[in-house]
Amino acid sequence: MKRSLYFVLISVIILVVTAVLYSAYFRRIKPSETIPKLDKYREAKVLTAFFGLDALPVQSHLLYPLAFGKNGMPVVFSQEVDPSTLENTDFEVTTKNGETSAVEFVTLKPANEEYELRTVLLIGEYGTHPDNPPVSVKIVGDHKSRSGQNYKGQSLKVIPLPAGSTISYAEYFIFDDDYPYVKRGIGCDCPKEETEVVVKAVWAGGVRAINGKELGDNELDAFQVTMVNGSDTITVHPYQLADLGDNDNNTDLCLKEKGIPILVEAKAGIAIDPRDDANPQTQQEILSRW
Repeated sequence: MKRSLYFVLISVIILVVTAVLYSAYFRRIKPSETIPKLDKYREAKVLTAFFGLDALPVQSHLLYPLAFGKNGMPVVFSQEVDPSTLENTDFEVTTKNGETSAVEFVTLKPANEEYELRTVLLIGEYGTHPDNPPVSVKIVGDHKSRSGQNYKGQSLKVIPLPAGSTISYAEYFIFDDDYPYVKRGIGCDCPKEETEVVVKAVWAGGVRAINGKELGDNELDAFQVTMVNGSDTITVHPYQLADLGDNDNNTDLCLKEKGIPILVEAKAGIAIDPRDDANPQTQQEILSRW
């Protein structure tokens, strides 16, 4: 009997420690040391709001203790968010019947790494699908980008619950000496020596492969990137995907070819969102980070 209680106690301690460590990982917010200079000249816009989940799973308590069973709505912005200006009162959600809902909690998790802080997850109760779903989100507070622009007053339609995730934003970059390169582990970067350029695709919501695992080798040919190389325009496929295993909505496409990426496309039915809805065919113009 004592031995059984001992093993139960040890198991509980392991579970608690694991949860604390996992939660600590997701609490980290890592603004980059530098802000892309181009952001000062580009208009900061809210790009997509996606009614991704009508009932957040049990593990969502790692994001917010009262999240289980609530609605989850990722909102993607064209520029990284200034974390110091982020408040739940910055957002207002309107349903099909015209009802307005306050947002209970907001977080930059899990897309909280350097150069990723452009997705805000809104947690709360925003109507019901299909009778009275959320149809619009408005920025009602002083919610600012890291370049100092204010998103206040902007609004947009909500992508419906069963629609599946699309690519909201895409940028390209290279590994220069100042890049905060992560060689291995959760969310690691493309192989440095083999990669000429990286395209970061930011989805409207988190995605996995159709089989429920991480996007990977089976999906490489389903991604196509149009590049300009001198006077030539070429289309290529990534040789590898990166920034995986961290449950966020960022997918890095590793390219061996030289050139300037201008367009990324993903075939329909290659990825599912947390509700298992498959993506439609999606494409997005690629911007330069620098």
